[in-house]
Amino acid sequence: MSLTEAAESQRLDGEIIPPELAVKAMRDSGYKNTAYALAELIDNSVQANAGNVEVICLEGYRQVNERASRRIQAIGILDNGDGMTPETLRLALQFGNGTHLTDRKGIGRFGMGLPNSSISQCRRVEVWTWQNGPDNAMYSYLDVDEIEGRRLYAVPAPAHKPLPDEWRARSDDVETTGTLVLWTNFDDHRLSWRGAQATLRHTESLVGRMYRKFIDDGRLSIRLLALPEDEGEPTFDEPVRVNDPLYLMRDSSTPAPFNTEPMFQPWGGADEVFSIDYDGAKHDVVVRMSWAREETVPEDRSDRGSKPYGKHAAKNIGLSIVREGRELDLDPAWTNSYDPTERWWGVEVEFPSTLDEVFGVTNTKQSATIFSHMAQFDWKAEANPGESRSEFQERIQGEGDPRAILLPIVDHIRDQIQEVRKRLKKQNVGRRTKEDRHDEPDVSDLATTKFRERAEQGHETESDREEFTEKDRDDLEKDLMEDKHYRQDVAREIAEATFTRKRKVLFLEKSMEGYAFFNVEHKQGGLTEVVFNSNHPFYDQLIESLRPQIGDETDAELMERIHTAADTLELLFAAWARYEMEEVRQKNRLFEMRQEWGKMARFFLTEEDDE
Repeated sequence: MSLTEAAESQRLDGEIIPPELAVKAMRDSGYKNTAYALAELIDNSVQANAGNVEVICLEGYRQVNERASRRIQAIGILDNGDGMTPETLRLALQFGNGTHLTDRKGIGRFGMGLPNSSISQCRRVEVWTWQNGPDNAMYSYLDVDEIEGRRLYAVPAPAHKPLPDEWRARSDDVETTGTLVLWTNFDDHRLSWRGAQATLRHTESLVGRMYRKFIDDGRLSIRLLALPEDEGEPTFDEPVRVNDPLYLMRDSSTPAPFNTEPMFQPWGGADEVFSIDYDGAKHDVVVRMSWAREETVPEDRSDRGSKPYGKHAAKNIGLSIVREGRELDLDPAWTNSYDPTERWWGVEVEFPSTLDEVFGVTNTKQSATIFSHMAQFDWKAEANPGESRSEFQERIQGEGDPRAILLPIVDHIRDQIQEVRKRLKKQNVGRRTKEDRHDEPDVSDLATTKFRERAEQGHETESDREEFTEKDRDDLEKDLMEDKHYRQDVAREIAEATFTRKRKVLFLEKSMEGYAFFNVEHKQGGLTEVVFNSNHPFYDQLIESLRPQIGDETDAELMERIHTAADTLELLFAAWARYEMEEVRQKNRLFEMRQEWGKMARFFLTEEDDE
């Protein structure tokens, strides 16, 4: 009897899925690229308490289309983790099996990682694992050719087989316990990159981001090594550096000058923690945000996005979804891909594996589908007629819909992203052009003149008698930075100009809660601040339209700005008219207010008082 016939006789009659067909389907089960497949094996190493992982690529020249090209011949992933028993090794090579299927505390769990990621890239995967020195390693394998040829229907029983000498020599340090996973016999079309260096550079960027928390706190070190087949000098040998999309970590892969200092700063006072009731227990979901530091804007006013660190940030756009300290995905669905501002903020949502079903974590650990879909979620589109938001949330929660749990988190993230965009817009335009300096005459000086004229005409107030001192100047600079979030250099310039030009009035802007489109703030030193609310549509449609940062706008675009401002102004008066109509009890008082304000406006808008 042949080997094929012998293996065939061991098959079960009427099996649901023949192994050769199942493996063919699983090879196409969806790793985004080779780096993601390698990350799956690093997960296994971390789950096995490894502190050091080495990803080693061997490459050689192969004849391709009448020319010799470098091609990867083998990839080894070697760690110093706990190693596996023979029983565990066999389970680990089975699809959908493993020892962490009920483990809700680690980054593993789904039982698909080792075999699925391996055969998605290669046709043969071999595993050596040891718990008492590499000489005592146990060995098993999977081979796609043997499975498709109906020669292999079960994971071969692990057998004693020492770790090969050549892999001991390639490693920096083979320890008493550990595992080597070896990929060989590649289909060229399955590897995302044909060469070793390209594969490792892309892997560095990805795993440096995925495992940034492990690398940053010293729990994990990952070495990337590329060697020629003849075992000559390495063509690549580097540790994986932190790649933090929030740019809050030191000593990262970010280009200078932000390779040793954080490029971003935390957004808000502290992380936002949501305590989730699920499956009879409480689970914390942490949302943290960051935004660019002022130092990212070059002194010469050039585009920071064109700098090396700006290009680095452009590759890290998205919301980072983190499970058990390991990033699943950097989801771009929460961003506006057309807006260059998006590269200058970061958001991270971190949750425990106990909430996998709520977030919709896939078995390849590459995404959290339910949470990602919430980026474009519109509850009104799914609400019943006349149903309020709270009623909608209560209904879907009663139906067991996990989105009810995620809604408060999503609302918070959306609100904060809108706020940080506004702050970044101000940061970008905070550096005035040389033709638009704060120490030159502007409308603040004209308003100051009118304030003084009113005081001289017998309408003097206590503020008119106050003098603006050097201490008031320093307090103003601090207030502009801390309360209104002006850049430090701009705040200093405004405060100094206020002092030297003896201004009594300033026109400022600030993101504010509430419906008022401006506030009036009276400061020490007799200074009055008219503060426009940048959250109010009045600000964008009138204030910004009438003082644009003119760049490449066409004449038609500039005219459109003017028309928008004019329409907005008329709508403001219509809003006041409607307010008078509805406030019938104060009609006389509102009429008087309108008369008095009009009288004051006439004084401020004419060269001389008519009275």
